[in-house]
Amino acid sequence: MTKHHHAKGVTKKQLRKLGNKLVLRHRNFYVYVVFGFLAALINIFTFWLFHNIWKIPWFYANILAFIISNLASFVFNKHGVFIENVDKSHSIIYQLSLFFLYRILSLIPDNIIMFLGMSWLHWNTFIVKIIDQIVVGIFNYLTTKSIFLKSSSKVAKIFRKRLRASKKS
Repeated sequence: MTKHHHAKGVTKKQLRKLGNKLVLRHRNFYVYVVFGFLAALINIFTFWLFHNIWKIPWFYANILAFIISNLASFVFNKHGVFIENVDKSHSIIYQLSLFFLYRILSLIPDNIIMFLGMSWLHWNTFIVKIIDQIVVGIFNYLTTKSIFLKSSSKVAKIFRKRLRASKKS
């Protein structure tokens, strides 16, 4: 590189500052990836245990793994991922209910992927479960952040409205 090119380029200090800004801005995403990976491992392991060791049919093993890994995921997200700018105005029951409402939506593609991979394509169960957890993990990140952060999610507003109405009756 020429001296002239360096003079117009970005300095190491500026680059470091930009990098720090990006890390801070996307902190929740990076931490979610770590905890999401742990939740996916819990899901894969419990599915394997139920299906391969205890011989539970894949559909039921998948639902049991879903419940266990999502309970762990709720704790991870509440106490480890979304800890800044959080919604403290709602109870843990409300957050858990909304969390599982969103996660039940992710159970649909979860079971479809498992069905297609195992029953239709006859792929290895372990490979299908890994692919499944990647796809479902992306969906879950997008929905989960709206539960714990102060948000204007339409689904959250509808849920909140119905919850208030049920308390009044």
